[in-house]
Amino acid sequence: MRLRTTLAAATAVFALATALPASAQDSRLKAAVQQDYAANLAALFDDFHRHPELSGMEVRTAGIMAAQLSALGYDVTTGVGGTGVVAVLRNGEGPTVMIRADMDGLPLQEASGLANASTVHQVDSDGVEKPVMHACVT
Repeated sequence: MRLRTTLAAATAVFALATALPASAQDSRLKAAVQQDYAANLAALFDDFHRHPELSGMEVRTAGIMAAQLSALGYDVTTGVGGTGVVAVLRNGEGPTVMIRADMDGLPLQEASGLANASTVHQVDSDGVEKPVMHACVT
């Protein structure tokens, strides 16, 4: 899980994409993203998919995200609204880019058959144990 490389690669991809003609941008950007995913992000994706947590209970997930973002030099605030993580990367004057992402799983049994399928059960806020999975389409 080398997100530092991911950030550097994303910066390089952005520079490359803005310097090339549109037709070259598409293919080179796609190749750079696929390479970075295979090298760095696939393992993190699989880990999160195998270990989902219900809404408001994303302690493990939030901890991993906060640690990864801190290691990249972001100013990280945790515990926002409960288990939320806010990270700011300062890069001088200019526009601010904001990204929001959900981290919670849903109380559903995963039946995908995938290698990274969740087998997690978690006790919800009502004290009932339920299966948990990430059900967003990727």
